[in-house]
Amino acid sequence: MARVLIVDDTDIVRKALEKAVQRMGHTTVSTSDSSQALELARANPPDLALVDYRMPNMDGAELWEEMRSSLGDRCPKVLFVSATPPDVVRKGVERVGEPAGFVKKPFHLDDLVKVVAEALQ
Repeated sequence: MARVLIVDDTDIVRKALEKAVQRMGHTTVSTSDSSQALELARANPPDLALVDYRMPNMDGAELWEEMRSSLGDRCPKVLFVSATPPDVVRKGVERVGEPAGFVKKPFHLDDLVKVVAEALQ
């Protein structure tokens, strides 16, 4: 069982992600705020982070960069769940690294489950 951090500023999406990941047997912690997500990751580093790319205050690339900087080897794998096209996200995060994957919104739960399972292997 893995611990998964979910960061999305849209309540309905965040709750759908929580339910899907919990049904897979994993524990979740979630927030709509990137700064709070960073605090949660620092307090108890997750195995995987599902992160929206476009969020207010700190976008997904900035959040990932901050987690990598402060957590080092304990930084979780990051899976971007976003309406932003994957090629745009990839270009936006290239300075940080290669993410564990991408899920395009709107998503099908089966696709999400597959990508999360692959990221946690």
